[in-house]
Order: sequence, then C-alpha cells, then structure tokens
Amino acid sequence: MIQFVAELRRVAAATAACALLSGLSASSAFAQAPPAAPDSTSTPAPQAPPTPSPSTPAPAAATPQSTSAQSTKSGKAAKPPKAASTPKPKQTKAAKAAPAAAAAKAAPKSLAELRKVDGSLAKGGNWVTLRFGYAKRTGDLTGDGSLGYGVAYQRMLAKHYAFAAGVGHDVVGHFGDQLDLMVPFTAEFQRHFKWNTDLHPYIGLGGGYYYRKMYRTGTDYDTRRSGGAQLSFGVTSELDDRHVVGFETRVAFVRGNADQVNPTFGPGSDTETIWTAKLIWGLFY
Repeated sequence: MIQFVAELRRVAAATAACALLSGLSASSAFAQAPPAAPDSTSTPAPQAPPTPSPSTPAPAAATPQSTSAQSTKSGKAAKPPKAASTPKPKQTKAAKAAPAAAAAKAAPKSLAELRKVDGSLAKGGNWVTLRFGYAKRTGDLTGDGSLGYGVAYQRMLAKHYAFAAGVGHDVVGHFGDQLDLMVPFTAEFQRHFKWNTDLHPYIGLGGGYYYRKMYRTGTDYDTRRSGGAQLSFGVTSELDDRHVVGFETRVAFVRGNADQVNPTFGPGSDTETIWTAKLIWGLFY
C-alpha cells in the first residue's frame, strides 16, 4: 500500500514537471525578438500620422512654400531667374525732329496764320511807311537843320529780317531862305527784335545814292554822283492789326565835293555826315 502511494506521487511529480516545461516553451515562442540594428543605407519607414481625437483640434493645413521662398546654402532666398528683355531701339534727337520738320514743310502756314503769332513781323508781310522829322548835315558852315520827310517800302523776309527801300527829301542846312537840300534813294537790310513788350526795336545797315542841290546861294550846283553807307536804329509798335507807328534815327556817310566852294555854305569835304530823326506811320498787309 505504501509502495503504491509512492508510485502515484512519482507519476504526479512527473506530470507536473512536464506541464511546467510545456508552459515555459509556449511562453518563449510568443516572446518578441530584439529589434534589429539600424542600417545606415536603409530609409526609415514613414509612420502614419496619429488619428486626432474628437477633443483635439485638427492642426492647420500647411501652406505650400513657393520656390522663391526656398533657402539656398548661403541663407538668402533664391530668386527666380528673370526673363531676358528685348532692348528697345533708341531714337536720336535728329530722328525725332525729322518727322516734325517734315510735317512743318508739308503744311506751310498762310500769312494770316503767321500774323496771329508774329503780328506785323510775320514772314511775307509788307509794309508801306511814311516818315516825317528832322535832318541835319554836320560841319561849321552848314547852318541849322530843317525838315525831312519820305516814304519807304519794307518786306519781311523772315520773322526777324526785312529788306527796306525808300526815298526822301531832306533840308540838311539853311541860312534864311538859302537851302542845302538832299534827296536820298536808299536800301538796307534790317534785323528786328520781338521783345515781350509793345515796342519792337530794329537796326538796319545799307547805303544809297544822294542827289544834292543848293538853292538861292548865287552859284547853285548839284552833286549827282554822291553815294554812301548808312546805319539805322528804330523802334515800332502796332496800333492795331493793320497799322504801326514808330521812330527812327539814321546816320549816313556821304561822299562830298572838296573841290567846290559855295558862297553860303563854304567849301565842301571828302565825306559829309547826315543825321535824320523821323516819326514813322505805316500800313502792313
């Protein structure tokens, strides 16, 4: 009996040992293997983003960055390359002025249109003027000066330039009723100045032929071959769109007759100087 009980105990102990060994091998089969060492050449697998819980707010969507905002190795923002621009041809001043000059030549302005801008000095205008004033010949035995008058024609060659020609009758000296008379036929070129005033000054340079005559001196004679140069200074102003007034002074250097002696006015000279100062009234058209 005792021996039978001892056998049962051995069997129970063996059964318990087998059960223990089988439990240990099952638990070791389910045990996880240690993680493998990371490979420097392998790329880590991307992890799935965590699922947000209802109580956690969703993160804001990331704004994609433009290529211009990407940083370069130098730390500055990389700028996109600019497209090559086609250079525009430059026009010189002469090329720009050529069309304007061609247009001005193609459409010439009429005299009426020019007068709206330049007035009496418009190119192509004509003047007819009357002159009245004082005349005097210099010298010791010339007597007093006296009256002089004349008429002249003027043509505006350009805005500031004119040609003028005229004839006059000047008593350049007298003693009582004894007269020293000159009749000048003159021509000159004038330079006019248009100031920002009502007065337009001018200067003239020219010459002419002078008919000389002395009256009531007992030995009257004339000089038909006298000539000389002259210089004029004047100023004009427009009364209206058809008339001008002005003033002119002129000095002329006339060849004289040194070989002749007049009982009243004495001997002549090689060159005689004649001064005139006259008022002007004119019509321009």
